[in-house]
Amino acid sequence: MNKKLRKWFRGLTAGKAVHFLLALLWFGLTLFPLYFTVVSSLKLDNEIWDTMFQLPSIPQWENYFKAAETAGILSAIVNSVVISLGSVAIMIVCVMMSSYVIARRLIKRAKALNLYLLAALMIPLQGAIVPIVQMVGAVGGKNNFFVLMLIYVGLNISISSFILVGYIGGISREIDEAAAIDGCGPVKILYKIICPMLSPSLVACALFQFMWSCNDFMGPLLYVTTPRKYPMAIFVKLSMDSTSEGIQWNRILALSLISIIPQLLVFFAAQDSFIDGIAAGSVKG
Repeated sequence: MNKKLRKWFRGLTAGKAVHFLLALLWFGLTLFPLYFTVVSSLKLDNEIWDTMFQLPSIPQWENYFKAAETAGILSAIVNSVVISLGSVAIMIVCVMMSSYVIARRLIKRAKALNLYLLAALMIPLQGAIVPIVQMVGAVGGKNNFFVLMLIYVGLNISISSFILVGYIGGISREIDEAAAIDGCGPVKILYKIICPMLSPSLVACALFQFMWSCNDFMGPLLYVTTPRKYPMAIFVKLSMDSTSEGIQWNRILALSLISIIPQLLVFFAAQDSFIDGIAAGSVKG
C-alpha cells in the first residue's frame, strides 16, 4: 500500500466513509446500463437474459459486423452528424450575439429578454410539441434538415444563453471600453475580444447541443417522414421492427453502441475545453 493510500485511510472518518460508499453506489448504478449494453452486445441472443451480470464466455464480435452491415446505417449516421453539427453552428452564432447583447444591455428591455429566456427553461418540451408541429406544417418544413436544426436551436438556446450571460457578466466592461477607444464597434468587440475569452464555455454549450441533437428521438419522429433522412435515433428503433425473426437484442445493442461513436469522438476531442467550460463559472477573480 503506497503512502498516499495509507494517508487517505488515516484521514477517513465515518462521515467521509458514508459519502464515499454513496458515491461508489451511485457510480455503479450509473455505469451498469453501459456495462450491460457492452457485455450483452458480445453474447449470443439466448445468453443475454440467462447470464445478465456475467461476461460472455466467447465474445461474439460478429454481432458488430452484422450490425454494421444493416442497410442504411451509413446514411443514418451521416444524417445525425449533419443535423447535429448544423444545429451547433447555428446555435453558437445566435447564442453569442444574444448573450452579449443581454449581458451588456445593448438594447432596451435586455433584462426582460433575459427573464423571458429563463422562463423558457421552465416550460417542458412536451408542452411545446403541438405549436411547433403546427408551425412546421404551416411552412412545409417536414423532411427539411434546416427546419429541424432551427427547432433544436430554439429549444436549447435558453440554457446556453443562461450560461454565457453569466460568464460575459463577469468580464470587466473596461475591456469593451478600451476596445471602443481603439475604434472597435460592438460586433468587432464580440468576435475579436469576447469570443476568445468565451471559448471554453462555448465548447461546453456546443457539446451539450451536439449530444442532445444526436440523441433526440421525438423531433425526427415528428418532423422527418422519409426513411433515407432518418437519423440514428430513429434508425435503431426501426431496426428492431424490421426483422422477421423477432428482436435480436445482441445486434440491436451492438447497433446502439455504433450509433454513439460520433458523440464519443467529439467528446474526447473537446474533453479538456469542455471541463474548463464547466468549471469556468465556479472560479472568481
